Amino acid sequence: MAVIMRMLILALFLSANTSHATSKTTITLITHEAPPYMAEALPDKGAIFFALAKVLKKGGYELNVVFAPSWVRAKMKAQTDPLIDGYAPYRAIENADLFEFSEYNLESPWVLAERKDHPIEWNKVQDLSKYVAGNVQGVELRPGVKELADQGKLKIETTTTQNNNILKLATKRVDYIFSDAFVFRYLLATDPKLKKYRNKLQINSKPIVIERYGVALKKTKNSAKIIKLINEGSDEFKKHIEDYLRQIEKEKTP
Repeated sequence: MAVIMRMLILALFLSANTSHATSKTTITLITHEAPPYMAEALPDKGAIFFALAKVLKKGGYELNVVFAPSWVRAKMKAQTDPLIDGYAPYRAIENADLFEFSEYNLESPWVLAERKDHPIEWNKVQDLSKYVAGNVQGVELRPGVKELADQGKLKIETTTTQNNNILKLATKRVDYIFSDAFVFRYLLATDPKLKKYRNKLQINSKPIVIERYGVALKKTKNSAKIIKLINEGSDEFKKHIEDYLRQIEKEKTP
């Protein structure tokens, strides 16, 4: 009799877990700090997740966002942590056997930021080898730039945050920095420590690449359905991004 009771309890436990798994409505994504797109201290964890939560809510899903110290760490944890459903934003399709990917729903230039009194002159990435670059630890270099760095032909100094990266540029410790264009403009406009440098820095007129971003989800029985929901809400997503960025920059500018 005791054996039968234990089997019944086990069956009920397994049934409850299965029910929870199939009825899961909270999607947990991992990311890293890149305000105003992704930031733990900002409302709704930043513009991307504000917009994504709005789209997912229409399908009955809630969004939970956790942060990793770097983009590289975020992607690694997304692969190994069973509590993580995916990561955002993705830039390139990787590990397609594990993840499904939405269509690209965000575009933003990846650029060089420079001092106005020391503009960077370049036509091809090889021209950058005569300068010292600044980058944030764990932020991936883009194709062309990465190969040059791997060959030891590009001098790059790293720091822990983009705020520090901009400060190093402003104080002439590096010649230029790599940054998303809007992240650079946002931090320059909102960080009090950078206020006195606002009129001394600028974005180089030639972008390195126009980046496109989307959402990556682990493959499950429901992942295709969720990806479809995200794709169908692409126009709405972009509108929410624009609304958020306008509002947050107005509120945060000192």
